[in-house]
Amino acid sequence: MRIRLLLFLCLVLLSTVSCGLFVESLPSGKVPHPGVHDHFVTIDGIKYHYTEYPAQGENIFLLHGFASSTYTWEKVALILQARGYHVWALDMKGFGWSDKPEDADYSPQKLMEEVNAWMDKMGLQKVVFVGNSLGGAIAWSMALEYPEKVKKLVLIDAAGFMHDIPFPVRLAGLPGAGGVARFIFGRWMIEDTFNQVYFDPAAITREQIEAYYDRMRTDNALGAMAAVGRSVSTLSAEEYASRIPEIQVDTLIIWGRDDAWIPVEDGFKFKEALPNATLEVIPFCGHAPQEEKPEETARLIIEFLSETR
Repeated sequence: MRIRLLLFLCLVLLSTVSCGLFVESLPSGKVPHPGVHDHFVTIDGIKYHYTEYPAQGENIFLLHGFASSTYTWEKVALILQARGYHVWALDMKGFGWSDKPEDADYSPQKLMEEVNAWMDKMGLQKVVFVGNSLGGAIAWSMALEYPEKVKKLVLIDAAGFMHDIPFPVRLAGLPGAGGVARFIFGRWMIEDTFNQVYFDPAAITREQIEAYYDRMRTDNALGAMAAVGRSVSTLSAEEYASRIPEIQVDTLIIWGRDDAWIPVEDGFKFKEALPNATLEVIPFCGHAPQEEKPEETARLIIEFLSETR
């Protein structure tokens, strides 16, 4: 009798928070309501979602961070396109609307190689490479490994100095985290994450919550996120960041002053390590300036490109 009562109470609790047992999944590799900017391409059996904002100017490539997607760039992309730049954004394997195969390699090195393969498929060379968080780490890694692909670099609250792995990433990498996440997943997890990465919770919109929620309930999204977390958590901090000073391209570093995931001190570490870098700190802003302060972020990128042409 007691066991049945506990089970009943658990089901009531789960249902009240819209947890994973009661969440309808969406298929990966498909956009439920595609727009004019949505596209897919298949590379080595993986279906990748990307967005394109055509214009006559130089190519700007935007790469998202952990647990994010092309959605994070929508406002910035439109501003940059309006200024004449041809803008691209990609959902890496395991994120957004792209495929999320089980038992795949989700290490940063593998993700970088796949980004490079996608750029080859698109015919992209010498882009302005903009990366946030995990995407920032892949951006500077590309500048090292494939310098012909990167004309200029923009790092936005970028990962790199791995002493500061964000707690949610470490948590995702714990044994069994993917299974637990599937059990308890709901909108509350998205809301909690936004409250961590935003400086001003009042700026978070319901539309943002729903956009992230839909992408995170695609097939194996939580499993892929856990795989990324496990891989990142095993990296050697010293070895990972040791080659950053070799990067020679002009670099703009943008940082939310109030970032609770990767502290602003890391922005100054990048500034010190990179020989041709400028640092811009945005006050009253958290880990995702491209969403919390899109106009300011786009302005800084445009000014940087105008100064370095």
